[in-house]
Amino acid sequence: MEMRVMWRSLRRRWYLVLALAVLTVGATFLVAQRTGETYEATGTVLVFPPSQVEGPTGEMSEENPYLSLGGVGQARDVVVRALTSKKVGDEFGEAYPAGTTFEIVPDYTNSAPIILFTVEAAAPDVATEALSSLIDRVPVELEKLQSGLDLPAAQRVTSVVLTRDEAPAATTKAMIRAALMTMAALGGMGLLLIALVDGWLAGRRDPDPEDLVVEDAAGPPAPVSLHPVHADDPAPGGRDPDPDPDRGAPVEVTARLLKRRGRRDQRGEAS
Repeated sequence: MEMRVMWRSLRRRWYLVLALAVLTVGATFLVAQRTGETYEATGTVLVFPPSQVEGPTGEMSEENPYLSLGGVGQARDVVVRALTSKKVGDEFGEAYPAGTTFEIVPDYTNSAPIILFTVEAAAPDVATEALSSLIDRVPVELEKLQSGLDLPAAQRVTSVVLTRDEAPAATTKAMIRAALMTMAALGGMGLLLIALVDGWLAGRRDPDPEDLVVEDAAGPPAPVSLHPVHADDPAPGGRDPDPDPDRGAPVEVTARLLKRRGRRDQRGEAS
């Protein structure tokens, strides 16, 4: 449907557009109130390199782990992939109420191997508990990855909790998102439905009464003769196109002569 046609339809059905606007505003307000505020808790975990490394001669040496953080970036990515698996997501959904969501991503704002956790829930205590359960999974996943390597504890990759929110912050992101989705869906579908109904009604609408009056006044079309008409013959319907009264007698005489000539022709053909 062209925008011009749709705009004309909406202008004709302005009262339906007004009713749709009221309905959309009411539904958006209701959805926003039912969604309400949510609580967001965040935390960060640093994937920590081993404190002992093997030197070129095979001897173990102690070194500062913070100087080699860049070497465990791949281990961090593996842990993030494990924590965002479908199995972990299903277990999280069964353990916490509906509407509780989480996000686990690498912290790309710096070069350190940091994992960023974000949990959003309808209650602050649920957000805090869910965040702690996800952070506690990091050492478990690291232990699974290194369990078959038979490494001493000093040579294993570990993790350190950097930050963890104890008091989640209230946020309106979910409420605004639900309100915008409701407004867009209900408003868009409503406007399209009004335009379609207007087009359907316009197709079934009766013709304009003024057009019928003009057609009736015009009457049926005049018959067209297939025979040549003499210049002095009367017009169809017995009316002379020239209203001059002085021409009445010549026209009558000419018509009689034509009739007589026609009778002669018929007698000649019969003989």
